[in-house]
Parts: sequence; structure tokens; C-alpha cells
Amino acid sequence: MQATASPASVDFDAGLIQRLGKNGPRYTSYPTADRFGEEFGYRDYLHAVAGLRTRGSARPLSLYLHIPFCDTVCYYCACNKIVTKKRDKASTYLAYLKREIAMQGALFAGINEVEQLHFGGGTPTYLSDEQMDELMAHLRRSFRFAPGETGEYSIEVDPRTVSAERVHTLRRQ
Repeated sequence: MQATASPASVDFDAGLIQRLGKNGPRYTSYPTADRFGEEFGYRDYLHAVAGLRTRGSARPLSLYLHIPFCDTVCYYCACNKIVTKKRDKASTYLAYLKREIAMQGALFAGINEVEQLHFGGGTPTYLSDEQMDELMAHLRRSFRFAPGETGEYSIEVDPRTVSAERVHTLRRQ
């Protein structure tokens, strides 16, 4: 038998409810976009990564790859996206993404392994299986991944368009 609580038996913190009883921001990234500015430039970034090398930091990396493409608009979505049926647009984007992956991989080579990888969007499953295979192969060439099943991998999908077969293919990648 499961016990139920009546509203009278629950202790509500009126101050907390008053303070937090309003709409808050919707975080789509951390840090949020308004935290980025010109005062921290590319040289600062290189210096920070060099500091990791000097200190011998072996903390694991978490990577987020943004695949901004969608077939259709989801009216609830506030993510950065490109709604298009023109699949060739993804090819150009992927070429630039691979260049960025190679640059970042070179910066972190030999000091950190990837423990978490997340594909967000848009809808990352907009990419074909071939494109996803190619992207994963490029990531594996550029970064050292945690061995075996110790890594955490996730991908945002559109359940209206992803079959069980596609999920199995994604798992294999």
C-alpha cells in the first residue's frame, strides 16, 4: 500500500516559492551565449590549453557537436537550427566541423581522453548513416576516447523519423 500526502501535511517553504515562483531562463548551453565576449580571445584559449599541458591535467573531456539541421520546424524549439530539405547543406557544414575537430584534437592530443560525447541540434539524425560514420571516424582519429563501454554517448533524435534500425546503426557507430 502506498502512502499519500495531503496538501496540509506537506511543509512548503513560502520564501523559496516566492523567490522562485517565476519563469526562469531556458538554458540551451553552458555557459550561456551572453557570457561569451571579445575579452577572451583565441590566444587566451591557447594559453589556457597550454596551462593544462604544463600542469599535466588528465581530466576527461566532454565534447558537444552541434548539428543544426532539421527537416521540419518544431514550434516549441528554441535551439539554433537550419530548417531545410536540401541535404547538401550538411556536407559543407560537416567539412568545416571536421576542420574544427582536427584543430581541437591537435590542441588536446595526448593529454585528455573523451569521456562524454553529445550530438545536439537541430536534429543530428538529419545526417545520413554514411555522414555519421564519417564524422565518428574523424572524431576517433582526432581524439582519444575512453576505452570500451566507459564513455557516455548521447544524441538528440526526432522520434517521428528515427526507426529502430537507425537506433541500432547509431549504437554501432
